[in-house]
Amino acid sequence: MVRSIQFIDNYFPVIDGVTETVHHYAQGMDAAVVCPEMERHYLQGYSFPYRVLTSKTVRVPFSRYASAVPLLDRELPDQIAKENPEIFHIHSPSLMGEYAQKLGKKMKIPVVATFHSKYYDAIYEFTKSKAVSKMVTDRIVKLYESCDEVWACSEETGETLRSYGYSKTYHVMPNGTNVSLPADPEALKTRATETYHIPQGKKVLLFVGQQIWYKNQRLILDTFRRLCDRSGEWLLIMVGTGKDEQAIARYARELKVDGQTMFTGQIRDRELLKGVYLNADLLFFPSVFDNAPLVLREAAVLSVPTLAVEGSNAAGAIRKNVNGFTAAGTPEAMSAEIERIFAEEDIRRIGEEASRTIPLSWEKLMPMVQERYRTVIERVKSGGKGRNNANP
Repeated sequence: MVRSIQFIDNYFPVIDGVTETVHHYAQGMDAAVVCPEMERHYLQGYSFPYRVLTSKTVRVPFSRYASAVPLLDRELPDQIAKENPEIFHIHSPSLMGEYAQKLGKKMKIPVVATFHSKYYDAIYEFTKSKAVSKMVTDRIVKLYESCDEVWACSEETGETLRSYGYSKTYHVMPNGTNVSLPADPEALKTRATETYHIPQGKKVLLFVGQQIWYKNQRLILDTFRRLCDRSGEWLLIMVGTGKDEQAIARYARELKVDGQTMFTGQIRDRELLKGVYLNADLLFFPSVFDNAPLVLREAAVLSVPTLAVEGSNAAGAIRKNVNGFTAAGTPEAMSAEIERIFAEEDIRRIGEEASRTIPLSWEKLMPMVQERYRTVIERVKSGGKGRNNANP
C-alpha cells in the first residue's frame, strides 16, 4: 500500500465534506494526517485509528478556526519524515497546502492536490472584497499548478477550477460515502422520530450541512414559505451547525415557518442521522457553493432523492426525473418543482434509482486512489511531472 500523508487546514471538531474525505482516506489507507492543532491538548480529546501529526497554530479572530503555521514548527518535518511517505496529498490550498508542496519538493516526494471547494466564493463571503478574493484565488491556482497532479471530485468541479484560471489538466477522482443500508431501517426511522419528535403524515424536506448563508438557506426558507402558504402538510428538517445558525433560525421566525421547521443541530451519531434521512421524502440541497456534496450520496444510499439547483456542481450526479431533480435557483421555481414532484413523480422509485447510480463506497474508492497514487509516483520517477504539466 502506498504510504501517503494527507494535509488539511481544518480538522475535527470542524466537520465538513473535506474533513470527512480526509478522515476516510486516512482510515482506509492507514495514512497519516497533518492538520492544525485545533484546540489545546487536541489529541487527548480524540481517538483516531491512524496517525495525526499536528502543526502549531494561531487562532483566527472571530472564527472557530485555527490557522496552521507549519513553518514555525521545527519538529514537524522530522515527524513527517518518520512516516516514510511516498506521496503527499493536499486537501487545503492554504498555508498547510503551500507547506506540503514546498516540503514535497525538498524531500523529492510527489504531491497531489484535490480541488474540493469554491474558494473564491468562500473568500468573498468572508472579505466582501472582489479584489482580495481574486488575489487569493490566483495564489491558490498557482499552488495547484505547481503540484504533480490535481484531482477534482467531478468534471463540473474541475471546470470550476478551470474558470479560476487553472490552465493545466486534472484527474477526476470522485468522493465516496460510508453510509450503508441499515439492517432494520424501520427501527432507525422510529428512533429518529422519537428523538426529535418528528410528526408523521407530513411531506418532509431535509437539509443536511453547515448552517451558513452561502449554502443557500435563504432560498430554502423562502421556498418553504411559499409551500406553507398553499398547504400545512409540509415539514422542513434542518440538520447541522455553523456560524449563521442563529441568524437562519431567526429568519425562519420572521417568515413564520418556524412552527413547521425543525433545527436539530449537528448529529454526530451516524445511525441516528440515517434515521433522520429515512424520515425524509426529499433532500433539498440548493447550495451552489458545494462541488460534490457527500450528503447527496448519503441520501442516495438510503433511497432519498435530491433536489438541487440546475447547472450547479452539486447537480452533476443527477439525471433529472431519473435519479433526482433540479430546478432554477429561485423560490418560485423551487416551490413549483417540489409541488410537481410530490404530485406527479414516483419519489420512491427515483430514490431507488439514486441508490443504484450515485453512491460509491469509500471501500471501493480506496483501491482507485491507491492505483492513481502509483501512477503519479511512477510518472515522477520516470523524469517528468506528466499530465499536470501539459496544457489541455
